[in-house]
Amino acid sequence: MNLDFNSTHSTRYLQVYDYYKDLIVTGRLMPGTKMPSIRRGAVQLGLSRTTIETAYLCLAADGYIISRPQSGYYVTDRTATVVSSKDVRDAKPGDAHEHEILYNFTSNNVDADSFDFSLWRRYIKSTLRQGGRMLTYGEPQGEYELREVICRYVVNKRNAVCRPENIVIGAGSQTLLNILCPLIRERQTVCFHDTRFAQGMVIFEDYGFDVEKDKENASVLYMTPSHMTSLGDVMSVEKRLALLKECAVHDRLIIEDDYDNEFRYFSKPIPCLQGLAGGENVVYLSTFSKLLLPSIRLSFMILPDSLLPLYEKKKALYNQTASKSEQLALCQFLRDGHLESQIRKLKRLYSGKAKTLSLLLEEAFGEQAKVYMGESVFLVHLRLRCPLSSDALCQALARKGLLVFPIHKSSAANDGDAHIALSCCEVSAERFADAVMLLKETASHI
Repeated sequence: MNLDFNSTHSTRYLQVYDYYKDLIVTGRLMPGTKMPSIRRGAVQLGLSRTTIETAYLCLAADGYIISRPQSGYYVTDRTATVVSSKDVRDAKPGDAHEHEILYNFTSNNVDADSFDFSLWRRYIKSTLRQGGRMLTYGEPQGEYELREVICRYVVNKRNAVCRPENIVIGAGSQTLLNILCPLIRERQTVCFHDTRFAQGMVIFEDYGFDVEKDKENASVLYMTPSHMTSLGDVMSVEKRLALLKECAVHDRLIIEDDYDNEFRYFSKPIPCLQGLAGGENVVYLSTFSKLLLPSIRLSFMILPDSLLPLYEKKKALYNQTASKSEQLALCQFLRDGHLESQIRKLKRLYSGKAKTLSLLLEEAFGEQAKVYMGESVFLVHLRLRCPLSSDALCQALARKGLLVFPIHKSSAANDGDAHIALSCCEVSAERFADAVMLLKETASHI
């Protein structure tokens, strides 16, 4: 809102009150933020201290701010909207939740017990002791020794075809897409297999790409073949080979986002598209954020040889966005074999949580529903006899503060069934029973 102190429609202190209330309610002043002092607010707005103090007292009376003796006024969390932290890949464009979120079964935030902070802290401290290396900027393409280790990892574990020179490191997939898009700008059209990845689509739109719904009209395909929460099963080898053949015929470039390939219940990870293509015509993206911590923003991209000359011309103009200390810490972490033990730990943790959640759902719904664990170690599927569609059931649950995935498999499109999935990443196992009770109560009243 705009302040107009010459207006006769409202007194000045009420205008100041409404001004700050709007900032707090819309989240532009976050809970815990210190308000300007009364003296400073008076100077900033050109008003008397009495006017500012009166406005603050009204805000405090209504619970928007609180006074702390000898410190000042601070924004409270009275009106804070609890925002879903679900994985951006599972968020629909414009998706917003107006209700407080009690149980977020769509989130890919990690469990508090999933990571050994003391171990990571030792590697960070060891890196910081390399004082000389910390005095220089990082390599634009990423530290070479880390690229060597990543290269060995993806060749051995994902059957990729690459050299360290093909690998580009950055802080998250959006950063890497900002590097990639200028290299393939002439292609002009892109199709996202999973259209919920709005944060990816906006990058292409910013570079002038047309985002197409039909792959037949696109020259770039953005694929997540190992992650298909609501799109179907993990893409088989046969389908991958057919896709590669089709794209070769029509000269389509594939961007393969392979960010959660390690997490399979019943099968080993399928070779990546990039490896099946011999390293040609596929740009490979992956990240260590899900294996380690979301806050460790280390992702990498494998460029095909055909794009390397274009990148080599420009790379000196790009600053490295990933922390140099975290790159070096991760390098030694991988060299020492901790990633394999971390993957085993995560599989044990999340498969155990998924089994616990499955049992609770089976006990709650009995023959009214079919419960089974998905191919991903994170997901539990629930197919429920319900008059609502999968989407409508998810919306009803969201109004109660429980977020779940809708599943849209054609094979699950039976009349009278709603098919949803629950990710057990963020919610602690101790809270599963209460969440299942809320789910059952909500479904029973539909």
